[in-house]
Amino acid sequence: MLNLINTGSSGLGLAYVDALTKAGAFVVNGDIQPPQTVAHPDHTVFVQCDVTSWEQQVEVFRVAREKSPNGRLDVVIANAGIYGPDVLDGLDDDEPQKPSIKLLDVNLVGVLYTAKLAGWHFHHDKTKDGDRCLILVSSIMGYIDTQGSSVYSAAKHGVRGVMTCLRRKGLVRVNCLAPWFIATSIMPKSFIESTGAQFRAKGVDFAITDDAVLAVARLVTDTSINGRTLGIVPRQLSPSGYMDLESDDFEEGEPLDKLQSVASSLIYGEFGASKGKGV
Repeated sequence: MLNLINTGSSGLGLAYVDALTKAGAFVVNGDIQPPQTVAHPDHTVFVQCDVTSWEQQVEVFRVAREKSPNGRLDVVIANAGIYGPDVLDGLDDDEPQKPSIKLLDVNLVGVLYTAKLAGWHFHHDKTKDGDRCLILVSSIMGYIDTQGSSVYSAAKHGVRGVMTCLRRKGLVRVNCLAPWFIATSIMPKSFIESTGAQFRAKGVDFAITDDAVLAVARLVTDTSINGRTLGIVPRQLSPSGYMDLESDDFEEGEPLDKLQSVASSLIYGEFGASKGKGV
């Protein structure tokens, strides 16, 4: 039985939990709020967790290992995320106000905590059997410009950076998801209606939850995929609703390809880089 950790009491996370448990996986769901419904309670355990708390994430992983039917972890999905204000909001205030960084704490720091714990548990698994998979959730906004929140964009670019570094270390199989806008129950209906009209005027639409689920299933089951980002996109751009963004590597001979090749082979010595003894 495949054993997973996921943040999924609403939105896409809940869809992942439902689909994976339906397929027979055992899932530990760490989230602030419990799900309103549980489709397969015999295959799911909920642990209350604020992903910005290292201690609470440690507890989620402890429970996951303890409850795992085979005593190990196979897949970890760092799915928690929120949207928030832009760094330039409040420019008309009489005095400058310190911008909130909660969005960074949830969308990036929480992902770093999850990555560290996943790497540690994978490394300390004495069985060493089977595949181990870490999925980090970035966003299309981690790859393109936007007029939305620059803080959100910074966090999602950061998640992308976590993946592109970890893939070089050879310690975990790691990939990213980068969803376009997906109309889920956590979005206000007014936003869905107004944004959907703007999309259709441009010849695209929302991406689809079912396609995001299929992309997760692909990353979980296809052990040949490592260091890639699957974008969850409108079906006008890809009939399957997801595609490899092919944006984390460069054409052979380009300056950035040369620099990436050199940087990825450097031995950093005492400069603080991992020396291959763990994540």
